[in-house]
Amino acid sequence: MWQTSNSESGSPATQACDLLLQALGGPDKAAQFTFIDSCAGAGGPTPLLEPAMNARLIGSGCKPVDFVLTDLWPDVKAWEKITKRSEHITYIDEPIDATKPRRLAKPGTKECRIFNLCFHHFDDKAAEKVLASAVQSTDAFI
Repeated sequence: MWQTSNSESGSPATQACDLLLQALGGPDKAAQFTFIDSCAGAGGPTPLLEPAMNARLIGSGCKPVDFVLTDLWPDVKAWEKITKRSEHITYIDEPIDATKPRRLAKPGTKECRIFNLCFHHFDDKAAEKVLASAVQSTDAFI
C-alpha cells in the first residue's frame, strides 16, 4: 500500500513525507528531528518513509534524519533486516511502553513520535495515555 500510487503526487509514503515536512515547518526544521516509530510492530511503513523523507531533505540541502523503531513487543528479527538496508534506521531492542512518557531522540535533536496504524491495539484509556505521553515528552507527533 505505501509503495503503490495512482496519483501524480507519488506513493502514499512520498505524500506522507510531503505532509510531514509541511507540518514541521519545512525541510530545515524537519532536519532537526529524530523520528520515533512508537508502535513499530514488524517495521510498518518506516522503511519506506525514511528514504522518501531523507531524499527530500538531502535535495533541499539538509542533513538526513534518523528513524528509530520501538515497540512494547520488539520484533528484533524483522528490525535487524530493516536496519541492514538503511544507516538511518535503528531500533531499541528492549520493550518500550508508549503509554509512559520517555524521551527517546538522540541528544541534540527534537523528537517526533510516529504512530502508524497502531491505535486499534489500545482501548480508550490506553490510547489517552499514549497521546498524553507524546504531548509530555516529545516536540511533535503524527
